[in-house]
Amino acid sequence: MSDLHWLLLYLLAVVIVSLLHQPLWLAMGLFLVILFCGPIRWRLLRKSLFSILYFNTTVTLGYLVVAGMQNQFRAEYLLLINCRVLLLVMLAFWLSARINIANALRFSSSLSFLTTLTVGQFRVLSRVVSDFRAAFKSRNLKRPGWRERAHLAVAQTEVIMEKSQHAATEISQAMRSRGVFDD
Repeated sequence: MSDLHWLLLYLLAVVIVSLLHQPLWLAMGLFLVILFCGPIRWRLLRKSLFSILYFNTTVTLGYLVVAGMQNQFRAEYLLLINCRVLLLVMLAFWLSARINIANALRFSSSLSFLTTLTVGQFRVLSRVVSDFRAAFKSRNLKRPGWRERAHLAVAQTEVIMEKSQHAATEISQAMRSRGVFDD
């Protein structure tokens, strides 16, 4: 199958998963995705679990607090949202490992252009993060504490946000001057 077909199949799967409201069906879908992932299944599952850990923990704790105050706790609902998020993230990681998104979107010059811009921005920001980590590591002889790492995270976030905003402004101005946006 071509990359475009995989992308369309993924989009269909996202719609289907979003419409399912039975945790059992979502769990079976997750099991099927894990089976079809092949040799990279455990790496993708670990990556998916790590990626959703903070989000799902926050949502779960928020639900537990609100449901506890209202005496309306439903374990099946909690299982449903957690299974759905894990399945969607697992599908996304599987797709990104399987296809080249630029090839899938080459039918549209606008989408190809936006994909190229996005990948370029991602690489620039990844480089900033790796430069920060290398600089931080070279300036510390021993493993820094939580406070020092929190300061690094804040500094990284500030630089990334500023760099992203600056790049987005420049790109949108360049695109506007070339007539891409029709305001």
